[in-house]
Amino acid sequence: MKDQIKYLQNLLYELLNDYGKVFILVKYSANSIIGSRGFTEEEKKSGIVLVFNNKNNKDLQWMEDGSITATLGFGVNNKQEKCFLHVDDIVSVFSPDARVKFDRWDMCDKADSAQQPEKVTNTETERLPQGKIISLDDFRKAKD
Repeated sequence: MKDQIKYLQNLLYELLNDYGKVFILVKYSANSIIGSRGFTEEEKKSGIVLVFNNKNNKDLQWMEDGSITATLGFGVNNKQEKCFLHVDDIVSVFSPDARVKFDRWDMCDKADSAQQPEKVTNTETERLPQGKIISLDDFRKAKD
């Protein structure tokens, strides 16, 4: 698991430097804290996508175990909230601008491993411009 965290860290910093914005999908648990704001009921079900950019990552720190601490702005008034993202709650790091997404599947139980990644993937594909997605079904060779 430590290798996965290294990949997440490197990917986050590379995307942040190259594209200026990175998103992290965090699932709800009692271990992660989103300031006094907390998780909404919807976020408790489907997780929360946090945006990191060049303006709000000055407090971004990766802990030795892979957890993240950062101060992020929420809402219309950009209210600053201190966040702690437990390593086991970090589901993916992605950038629509770079068209890159790194999902962690190690946290899924065997029972729901087929369901969890699909749910996360569907959430993000809805945000991508539909005109630029090309299906690979036409290019795959049929198995005889």
